[in-house]
Amino acid sequence: MKLRMVVEWTIGTRERYDWKEGALVPRRPWPEAWELPPVNYGCIPGYFNPADRVELDAIWCDPAPVAAGEWLEGEVLGMVWVGDCDHKILLGRPGDLEKLDRAGLEAWFVGREARIAPAEEALEFIAGLRRDGGRG
Repeated sequence: MKLRMVVEWTIGTRERYDWKEGALVPRRPWPEAWELPPVNYGCIPGYFNPADRVELDAIWCDPAPVAAGEWLEGEVLGMVWVGDCDHKILLGRPGDLEKLDRAGLEAWFVGREARIAPAEEALEFIAGLRRDGGRG
């Protein structure tokens, strides 16, 4: 299954945005507790996670920096399963999962019971989500 994500936060940068009503909005102020992201992080508009009632979070597995606002289309490669059910879908091209900074993700999600789940589990999770007229 291929899905499209919009990048809200570029790997290694402090500038973070949120996808709201079809546009990126800068997130301010920067909480000091936030670590820099070890991945390109964003969301999949049109799919809503019941854990936080906003667009489904997504991670682009290739570590090359991608600017906030860029759209990426990729295969569902897996999912970062977290204990609070605010799971993150792993997207990319075939072979990109091997490029994923697993140690960086474990550190970033410390204390949240994070684990990398296979694509089949991610697809099952996605199939159960509410879909609305998300843009993208």
